[in-house]
Amino acid sequence: MATKLLEKERTVAVKVVMMGKTITTYFGKDPLSLGDLLAEIGTNGKTEVRVNGLTVEKTHRLAPGDMVLIVPKIRGG
Repeated sequence: MATKLLEKERTVAVKVVMMGKTITTYFGKDPLSLGDLLAEIGTNGKTEVRVNGLTVEKTHRLAPGDMVLIVPKIRGG
């Protein structure tokens, strides 16, 4: 019975790097998509996001140990 409870409560730990601000570890319920993570941490959409160095869709399922890099978009003038 304890095994079933643990399976229901699985979490995913990912490293979140917000350029120029913070580096943190985020713990979320498995399955965790990139879109879910971004909504939970409240990004404003004016960012470029990469998972393990790759551009992926917001539906991408995050795995334990993934690194999510969030970089603000900067426009030249």
